[in-house]
Amino acid sequence: MMQNFKWVLLAMVLMIACGQAGAIAADGTSVEKEFTYNDHDKRDPFWSLLGNRGTILNFDKDIYASDMVLEGVLLEPTGDSVAIINGNIVKIGDKVGFFIVKEIQVNMVILEKGQEIITLKLKKEE
Repeated sequence: MMQNFKWVLLAMVLMIACGQAGAIAADGTSVEKEFTYNDHDKRDPFWSLLGNRGTILNFDKDIYASDMVLEGVLLEPTGDSVAIINGNIVKIGDKVGFFIVKEIQVNMVILEKGQEIITLKLKKEE
């Protein structure tokens, strides 16, 4: 009796293992299930948080103008000026949320999103 129980248990384990490995088609070939990651509207944890220039990526999430803070500006005579907005280093043409950096000046940055244009001013330390 105990011997039969072991065989039944072994058969069940094998059936479960085969079911986990993939389904078997009518012609006897194995059919692999395609895995699709459900991100639940959150960032995929396997994507890098940093861009190739060391900037923090935002994955196209919109940022309101009131949430943006211009923290610094570095003007270069070669035209490679950069600004720091919310801890991200950006240059002309880069995106901040859905806004595009259009101009970097001594104490301000001009951003554009469609017809909307905003100016971020550098706050002076007290």
